[in-house]
Order: sequence, then structure tokens, then C-alpha cells
Amino acid sequence: MAEIDRYYTALQNAHAAGDTDSARQIAAKIKTMRGESDQTTMQSIKQGVGNLTAGAVRGAGSIGATLLTPIDALARSVGVENEFIGRRDRRQAMDQGLQELGADPNSMMYKTGKIGGEIAGTAGAGGAIANTLGRLAPAIANAPILQSIASSGMRAGDLGGKMGMVTRALGGATAGGVSAGMIDPETAGTGAALGGALPPMLSGAGKLGSMAKSLITAPKQTDDMVAAVNAARNQGYVIPPTQANPNLKNRLLEGLSGKITTSQNASAKNQVITNQLAAKSLGLPPETTITPEVLSQVRKLGGDAYSAVSNTGMITPSQSYIKALDDIAEPFNRSMQGFPNAAPSPVLKLVESLKSPQFDAASAVSKIKELRTTADDAFRTGNTDIGRASKRAANELENVLEDHLQNIGQPELLNTFREGRKLIAKTYSIEKALNQVSGTVDARKLASQLQKGKPMSDELRSAAEFASRFPKAAQTVEGMGSLPQTSPLDWAAGAGMASAMSNPLGMLSVGARPAARYAALAPITQNRLIQGQGGLLQLPEQLQQFGYQAMPGLMGNFNR
Repeated sequence: MAEIDRYYTALQNAHAAGDTDSARQIAAKIKTMRGESDQTTMQSIKQGVGNLTAGAVRGAGSIGATLLTPIDALARSVGVENEFIGRRDRRQAMDQGLQELGADPNSMMYKTGKIGGEIAGTAGAGGAIANTLGRLAPAIANAPILQSIASSGMRAGDLGGKMGMVTRALGGATAGGVSAGMIDPETAGTGAALGGALPPMLSGAGKLGSMAKSLITAPKQTDDMVAAVNAARNQGYVIPPTQANPNLKNRLLEGLSGKITTSQNASAKNQVITNQLAAKSLGLPPETTITPEVLSQVRKLGGDAYSAVSNTGMITPSQSYIKALDDIAEPFNRSMQGFPNAAPSPVLKLVESLKSPQFDAASAVSKIKELRTTADDAFRTGNTDIGRASKRAANELENVLEDHLQNIGQPELLNTFREGRKLIAKTYSIEKALNQVSGTVDARKLASQLQKGKPMSDELRSAAEFASRFPKAAQTVEGMGSLPQTSPLDWAAGAGMASAMSNPLGMLSVGARPAARYAALAPITQNRLIQGQGGLLQLPEQLQQFGYQAMPGLMGNFNR
């Protein structure tokens, strides 16, 4: 590369001097050199693949040579020894033959392929032995010792304690000796020793691992937390990992990603879900942007159900209606008793105006609309007493209408009225949590309504419960401002890593924090927020067992 760099420098100098002919000649030379370099690279790749394949063939040949050992010995005993039978140098001959075909037996790729071929050919040795013995003696087919041989000492049936460990060691020694001996009979003893030692060694490692796990894992998640995480994930919400499961892996991940920025990025994703749930609760398409105009249109649809009730005749309210009105007035009557000279609250006048012994349904519907308008106006002007009283009174009149429809035997109209009533109630819940300019629905304000006992539909309740449990992941976008995907902290962290690595390329680590934020909120992490769902580094049991079974043969190979 130093030579081609000199040609590039010469090319730049030629351009700077205006020497076009020289520049063309140098450029042609660079092109030729790059072509030769590319060709050399491709040849290296082809050679590496060839060495790996040749090594795999050689590994399989090790097992073949072992299987032919007794036949070769028998042939030599009767004086037969040639290039086909009775040979003593099959392994060396295979190396030489593959080398003549272009392989390099001393290369790392060749050795890797050889070990891989030997492991693949011997990993099932224990299982084959156990199956053979089980067929020959069916009475012991399920014996712990055969299970131990089949699993290379990983399992010993139901045996535990010292006896179980001894059985596992015997099984491991048997499988290890056979595995290593299949590769080279001279290493059978080494394979047996290693296979027998592995079970107690790994048992001790497992206990140490359990102790370490207890130090780095978080406390067991409560059933309530598990239910909250499942409910949030079912709706599509994402959760900063440490808020759901503060184990070491999640703490390290979020420590790198930045807790505040991770929560902000989660909130930005979750805002979309909250807006969709709010739209869905109103029967609108999920992508609908909710505005005051949209809420008015929805209320009109709900109001149609009220209009249908207007022609259902006269209503005689029950005593429960009068008592409910008295409950509204009770605190204001109590204050009048202590201060008789004070001006009476307008709430008392409002309540008395509603105590009518009989009224028609149309009048009740009109009064409900009037009371709700009064409540809205009162809240806007800060007159909360009238606002709350008017709202409660409207609810009580709606209850009277429901009783009336029940009494006159109008179940379909009653259901329509109830649905319309619920729909209108949803619009008011959403309006209280709505940013009327952006159309953002604040899940935390829904949570506040829920905590005050406000009835909510399934969708709004889901958003409210999520914000109650994970408030840092339910911030509104307007409250957070912009969300840059790299920040000064990212650059500082990148510079620190670069300095530690003493490598200018370490500045690429500025992308580590954004990458960690992406990983923290990605499905592979989000789907493992509940303990016991599996970790990112957990290997399937089959792969673990393969590695365990292969270990004696591998170590026997290194011993040669």
C-alpha cells in the first residue's frame, strides 16, 4: 500500500503542475496496481475457502483412518502392506495428497476445517453407543448410565447427589474416550480423562454462575409488573428496559444509550400509540388527528341518540334523583347554616331549579345540553363550583332518562342512548388530555383522570394505565422538544472511546450511543423485558449439548 500511496501523491503533483500526459500514465499505473491487488484478494479468498474445505475432508479422513486401523494391522500381520491396505501413514498421506491438490496443511483455515470435520463426525458418538447398548439390552435402555453416555455426562436421569455425579462422570469418560479415539486411538485416554472431568468441573462452574447471576440480576418481577409489561406490549408501547427489568444487561445497555434520551425516544414512539388508541376509542381510523372540530362531530353523533329519546313521553323522576340533587347542594347548605347572612351559592338555585315532579323527555334532553354548556363555560371562567354542579346534575338527568327508557320497555333505544352517552363522555375525557393545536393526547393526563375515578373505555384505560406505570415513557413530544439522534454526550463518549483505543477510528464510536438507544427499544430487547423469556446471549440447549459432546474430541485433537 505504501507504493500505491506514492503513485497517488505523484498523480496529485502532476495535476497540480498541469502535466496531463504524466497524470494519465500514473492513473493507468494505479488502475493496473489496483486490479492486481483485487485479483490477489480474490485469490486469497479462494485459497482460504479451499483450505477450509480440504481441512474438513481431512477431518473426516481422521475418523476413516481410525476405522481402518484394525484392518491395516490384520493385513500387516499376514505380510500385506501397500498403498491401499496395511498402511501405517494414512493421515500423513492425506495431508500430502491434499497439499498436492493445492491445500496448505499449515494454514489456520485448513486446521479449522480439520477440527470442524472431526468434531462433526464424533459429536454423536455417545448417543450411538447408548442406543446400541439399549437395543442389545432393552431392560437398561432408560438406565441413568446410558442417558449419561448419550449426553456426554450432561444428564443422568433422576439421579442426583454424589451418585448422579459419579454416573455423569462415567458417561462423560465413555463418550469422551470414544470420541477422541475415533479421531486418533492414541488420544482415547486423554479424551476419556477430559470427558470424565467435565461434569464436576461444569457443575462447579454452574454453581459459580448461579452465584454471579444472583449478584447481577434484578429482583424478581412482581405479577403486577409482568401484567403491566404484557399489557403495554400488546398495545404496541415500548418501555425503557430498566423501567421494566433493571438487570445488569439492561442497566449497561441503558447506561450507554443514555437514560433520559432513551426515555424521550420511547415517549416519541409511544405518543403515536396513545393517539391511535384515542382515535380508536371514538370509532375513528387510527391515523386520525384529533382536533376540537373532530370532537364536536363525534359529539353530534352521540347527540343523535339523545334526540331519539325526546319523543318518549312524560317522566316522573324517582326519589333517588331528588336525593342525588340534595347531595350536590349539601356542602353549600352546610356553609349557609354557619353563615346565614352570606349570599347563597348559585349552586343552590341551580339544584332547586331541577327539582321538578314531572317533565317530558324532550325537556330533559334540552336541559342536559344546557347543563353541559353551562359546565364548559364555568370551567373556562374558573367558576368550578357551578362547573362541577352542572356536570353532576347533567349526569343525574341522564340516569333518569335511562330509568325512563327501562320502565317503558325500550331496550334497543336504551342501548343506543347508553352508547351515545359513553361516546360523548369519551370526547370529554380526550378533550381534557388534548393539545388542541398539535392533536397530541397526553397519556399522563388520562392517567390523572383514571386516578380520580373517571370511568374510561378499554382503549383510554390502556393508555392511562401505561402512563401511570411508566410515566417517563409517556412524555408528550411538545414537552420534550426536538429529539436529536446524536448529542454532545454522544460525541464526548465517542472521543473518550477513541482516546482509550488510541485509534482515530474509535471516533466511529460516536454512533454507539444512538445504536444502543435503537437496541434498547428494538423488538429483540422489548420482547425480553419479562424475566425468564430468554436473554440475548442464551444458546439453545441443542447447541450447548453439541459443544459439550464435542469437547473431548477437540481437546484430544489439540493434544496430538
